[in-house]
Amino acid sequence: MKLRRVVFVILLSCTFHIAFSNLLNNVNSKDSLLRSIPSLDELAGNWMPMNTLMNQPSVNNFSGAVKSNNNIAGFTCLTIAPFSQGGQSGEMLIDGHEIKATDSKWYPYQVVRRTNNNSLYIETQMRMPFNQQGLLLRAIFQNNTNKAITQSVSINLFTKIRQYPNEAWKTWGTPRPGDKKITIKTDGRAGVVTSDNLSAATTSVYFVQSPSEIKTDSTNCTATWQLKLQPGQKITIEYAMAIDKDADSSTAHAKAMVKNFAYVFTQAKEKWDATWRSAFVPHNKFFSGYLPTLTTNDARIKRVYYQSALVPLLLCRTTYPFNNKFFATAGPEWANTLEYFWDASMWPTLWALLEPKTMRQQLLNWFNVDVHACYAIDGMSGKGAGPWYAANDWSIFRCAEAYISVTGDVNVLKEQANGKTLLEQLNGLATYFEKIPLHEKTLLANYGGPQNLLECSPTYIEGVPSLNAANVYMLRHMAVYNRWAGKQSLAMQQEEKAKMLLQEVKSLYEPGQGVWSALDKKGNKIPLRHCFDYIMVGESLYEDLEDSVKMQMTKFVEDELLTTTWMRAMSLKDPAAANSDRPDHGPMGSYDGWPPLVAGVMSLFGHFNKSIAFLRAVEPVTHEGPFAQAHEFVGPDNKGNNPIVRIAHRGGQDYNEGCGAAFADVLIRDIFGFEPSLLGDKVTLFKSQSPRGFEGVLSNINCQNKNLKIISSANGVKFKN
Repeated sequence: MKLRRVVFVILLSCTFHIAFSNLLNNVNSKDSLLRSIPSLDELAGNWMPMNTLMNQPSVNNFSGAVKSNNNIAGFTCLTIAPFSQGGQSGEMLIDGHEIKATDSKWYPYQVVRRTNNNSLYIETQMRMPFNQQGLLLRAIFQNNTNKAITQSVSINLFTKIRQYPNEAWKTWGTPRPGDKKITIKTDGRAGVVTSDNLSAATTSVYFVQSPSEIKTDSTNCTATWQLKLQPGQKITIEYAMAIDKDADSSTAHAKAMVKNFAYVFTQAKEKWDATWRSAFVPHNKFFSGYLPTLTTNDARIKRVYYQSALVPLLLCRTTYPFNNKFFATAGPEWANTLEYFWDASMWPTLWALLEPKTMRQQLLNWFNVDVHACYAIDGMSGKGAGPWYAANDWSIFRCAEAYISVTGDVNVLKEQANGKTLLEQLNGLATYFEKIPLHEKTLLANYGGPQNLLECSPTYIEGVPSLNAANVYMLRHMAVYNRWAGKQSLAMQQEEKAKMLLQEVKSLYEPGQGVWSALDKKGNKIPLRHCFDYIMVGESLYEDLEDSVKMQMTKFVEDELLTTTWMRAMSLKDPAAANSDRPDHGPMGSYDGWPPLVAGVMSLFGHFNKSIAFLRAVEPVTHEGPFAQAHEFVGPDNKGNNPIVRIAHRGGQDYNEGCGAAFADVLIRDIFGFEPSLLGDKVTLFKSQSPRGFEGVLSNINCQNKNLKIISSANGVKFKN
């Protein structure tokens, strides 16, 4: 028996070696690399029963986004700044009864819904014309009986869309009309034009197949078709919606789309797919940089990587006046024009690789607002939005150093940003903690209340270990930048201060437990059992922590946070768990940025097998839809190890969110070990001799004017020409 096992292991090892050798041979040509990139159809979700969904799928098109609803043809939250929709529209009825979908399927370029209504199969496909202000809908009806049937199909077209001034957009709660102050006019049976009475917004809907009638009044507008279907027959209804600042423009656009509907509908997919593929091509025409191509036989890691790399494209907006490659943090329900500093810091390496030109511009622009008085910058007005987030200093700092290290553009530190050089601004971020001391006898900073930190946790406040550890990190890295600038004395002062602060932070560790405590203003320790401390202390101090501490910290994560396919942001054993029930930062799910960052810290601690196993484990969540703002736990085992995981909506969670790009960032940076220097003058590989438990090739890494390739094998990671 033992001999058979040995032979089996040898054969298995040989098989994997041959497979990996074949993989290496297949990544040496441009065509083979392009074939490694999955299509948008391959990245689509599965058919999902509607009654299992917490959040309905959305569609993005580089100008804006729209959200589907339970009705088989309905939509809401259509947002193409400066225009936004209030309420819902597009609902379908048959013989006066609302038709709800039983299943839906998300694609990056469309949402498909379906149902059977008394043996009449109905399927709708909702898209947005590529990078244009509008919406496209195709509804397919098929008679699955052996008898002819007649059905009266109606679609509600009462659409409230308003144009808002740029200043109105700088808010998490996207401005939306809640009144009925509109004027509706019909164009015979060809279409409907709806004008907003309080702005210039005009919405035109035109039909490919003319309805039997269109009825309008001050509160409704309905188009109706009388369908007669023979057994097995299919009939299609299609319409195009266009939005503009006047009726002539919106009507002309809608009519043009209807005239060539099949072409426009197809282009909505094909142009999206072409833009997606171009994001991996050096010197492409859309982005100023490009993303690395991952080639691997590991299907789960491949899907996680490419689903994550897709996230910035879903939220890329090319029509905002403040920045023509603006990566909104969320949408289409909330914060459609905001770029949160904190969320951007989840994927800075990916950002610097994909879009270095506008990243540079944005870094400098951020300092045109008071970053200690807001949490985001608005792409419409360029103004700050929201209250101060305590993580701002760390977040902006991390984005700046990622840009410098990836591009090699260290001279950006000399650029002026709001009257100071970027170097001076970064010094201000790294030392801001001195302005908010916990008390006069400590270097620890007081980071305020829940609204400045995790919002839902009443005890995660004041002298938290996470951001105080970040201050140690920033002081050390600022010393490198200041030495480059010839400021030797300042660099030495920062290094000494970092040493002293390090000891105060380490005193907050709870020996043997793998967790950290906060310190309040009175000197009391407040126990914390949250992933944010694992992430921040791990990223900031991984070289300072004893191996035993790293093991204990990871054990806490494994024992109290990880589930079969996802994780809890907060342990159920945290003293504040009962009062922190929000899907993103509480115990019943997690913000989508936390799992990849946890995996990244596992790698920094040298626990590569645990890291790659966790990244594989989350792959099933991508079969519902994209990485989102948060995934929450539902079902009978929602407090156990194997809950049902769904994209969250409860607590104001959005369907699209930038933090999901962190999975690709972590795979590049921590699994493949991509480690460009702070000054952008060289590139090394982190723990290159340590096997990752993963085999693959990362090609076309756009770094410091070089095109790099990294191989992960059973022997670790290495560069390859």
